[in-house]
Order: sequence, then C-alpha cells, then structure tokens
Amino acid sequence: MELEKIEGGVTAPKGFRATGVSCGLKEGGYKDLGLIYSEIPCDVVGAFTSNKVKAAPVRLSMMRMGNKISAVIANSGNANCVTGKQGESDAIRMTGLTEQFLELPEGSALVASTGVIGENLTMDRVEYGIEKVCRMIKSENNVANFANAIMTTDTRQKNHACEFKLGESTVRIGITCKGAGMIKPDVQMFHATMLVFITTDISMQKTLLHDALKEALEYSFNRISVDNDTSTNDTVLLLSNGAAENAVIEEENDDYRVFVKALTELCMASAKAVVKDGEGANKIVKVEIKHALTISDAKKIARAIADSYLVKTAVFGNSPNWGRVLAAIGYSDAKFDIDRLIFSINGFAVLEKGEPNRANIAKASAEMIQNEITFTVDLGVGYKEYYVWTCDLSYDYVKINAHYIS
Repeated sequence: MELEKIEGGVTAPKGFRATGVSCGLKEGGYKDLGLIYSEIPCDVVGAFTSNKVKAAPVRLSMMRMGNKISAVIANSGNANCVTGKQGESDAIRMTGLTEQFLELPEGSALVASTGVIGENLTMDRVEYGIEKVCRMIKSENNVANFANAIMTTDTRQKNHACEFKLGESTVRIGITCKGAGMIKPDVQMFHATMLVFITTDISMQKTLLHDALKEALEYSFNRISVDNDTSTNDTVLLLSNGAAENAVIEEENDDYRVFVKALTELCMASAKAVVKDGEGANKIVKVEIKHALTISDAKKIARAIADSYLVKTAVFGNSPNWGRVLAAIGYSDAKFDIDRLIFSINGFAVLEKGEPNRANIAKASAEMIQNEITFTVDLGVGYKEYYVWTCDLSYDYVKINAHYIS
C-alpha cells in the first residue's frame, strides 16, 4: 500500500468542509467556535471519556451515535460541564441552531466543548457565533481556522491527512485534534480522551468503521501520557460520507486492512503530536517494553514508567535516573526478574541484570539532552511487547496549571 501524506486535516476527504470563528468565549478575540460540515450525511462512530463526570455535550453526542450526522459544532473556552439542566439545554440548543442554519434534519449534528468547568455558556455569544460560522462555511473551507477554534492550552495546530488507492478509487482520511493537558487515556470503544475529529470519504459498513477505530485507538491515543489526568469532555469522532465511491467494504478483506493501517498511522502521528505539545513539555519519551511474559505485564510496566512524576522530572533535568525507572517497574504489579532485566536509554544499557553499568550511564547522560528519547526495558522472560509515549514534567507545566481556572 502506498500511503501519501497530504494537507488539509479534516477538510482533506471529499465533501467535508470546516472553519472557525470568534464569538467571545475566549478573551482577546481568539477563535473559539468551530464547525465541520459534510455535504453527504455520514455514518459516525465514536469514543468518549472514561471519566464518570461527563459533560453535557459528551452525553448528548453519545446519544446520537446511531444517527446519520452532517455537522459537528465545537467550542473552546468553556467545557459546559457540571452545569446542570441549563448545560444540557445549551448543548441541545447548539446542535439545534446548527441544524437550523444548515437546514439539516433534527438530530443530525453533534457537539463538543472544551475549557473551564462549572461555568454556564454565554449563550447569546454562542448563538451569534453559530449563525456566523454556518453562514461562512458555505463559502469558506479553512482547516486552520477550525483547528484554532478548538485549542485551549495547545501551542500548535494538529492536522494530519493521507490518501491511498482502493481499486480505481482514491480514499482520503483527515484528522484535526487538540490536546495538551489532562492527557492519560485508557481508551476502549466509547471511552477516550482529548478532542479528536476524524473524517473519511470511504464507503464501509458502520460495524467495520467501529472495529477500525477501535484498533487504531489501541495503537495510538491509548498509548500516550502527559499528566496522568483524564478529562470530563474528551471525544473521538470518526465520520464517513462515502464520497470516494469505492466498492463498499462489507467484510475484513484486503481493502479493510489497508484502511485500518492508514487510519492507525494517522492516529499515531496525531497522538504523538499531542504528547509533543504537552503543557510545558520539552522532551518526548518512547517507553518500550520487550520480552514480557504477558501483554498485561508489559502494559503495567510501560504505564508505571510513563506516568511517574519522578521519572518525568528526571527527564526534564536531563538525568539518566535508572533508579526511578526501576522503582516504577517494581510497583507496577507486573511479573519480572531483576536478574534478567536490562534497561537502556537510546540503546545504552544503564542497568543490566540487577547492577548499574557505570560506563554506559555516562553515555546515557549525554543522550538525555535530546528532544526525543527512547527508554527500553527488556524483561527477558517472554515474547510480548508494548509501548507508551510520554513527556517530561517542567516548571512551565506547574505555572500553566497553577493559574488555569477549574
């Protein structure tokens, strides 16, 4: 399969448009209301936060997963979470106005929100913004404006897209996402983290779309960690409008596997971009576990290391602190034998079979100044592997979150 990377994020697939406007939810005139629109009604599958405290827009979108969807309205600056009956009414109002101005059937729009928790939306501003963005999207297709409209503490846009051939048809997938803090996914279908919008023009049975998204999430957004917190609002949506006019995929055949591979690669690139843009982050670390007895053991150890604040602060300080890594392995509740374990930093084994390698520790110390680092734990007891992407924990993370309301 030849996979070509292209520009455009969610606007790359045929029939999809997106843009964003400012309606006054954020100070300074920054864009804060975005819209995705498909000319053709879409099948949609999704995944939502595992947090038991779910915001009103999350609950409403979950209820509409069985509907044909033509639009997604998304705002930043206010999470519309813990806002009671008024919040529920506001979420419905946002989708209702979107449907009204785009002349869509009732129930054909979804909603997502991100920002401050516990404050009601300023609905006169939101209503003005929805009318404005619905009018603009008929003539404007601007993924940069959409990406800006969904950002909170993000410092850069996160847009990825690709195209590939299925028979004589060209199929495209696009992703636009946001996320920098409150990032510790434990993604299963209908449980996810961050705001991730995925569009595709492929023709595929909805049950297979569901399976494809589940697999892609397992290898991407389910394997990242920024700060060990899970948001109340996080949403992953995959919309498919069939505009590529490929032969409809009705079984797990070669075309299905090509799509899954492409979707997974895009999700991995987007997930890694979220970690790189983690609040205050300077470095990204791949924690890879090899030769574990079980997948469960490999996952436990990878997560323990990736989520450890002591490990993350050592990375920030350029310290090859193998003792903190070993401590995390020890409390992970995974099966291992310290006399077989080898821990390496960028290929330099700093701990071998229960003893530190002093010569390699000096070499690893020089590697710690890199922006991308690989921690490898070889357990030497089995054949299972797992990985997680994480980042360092800096002074700036504390500064950002010490002043962020909610």
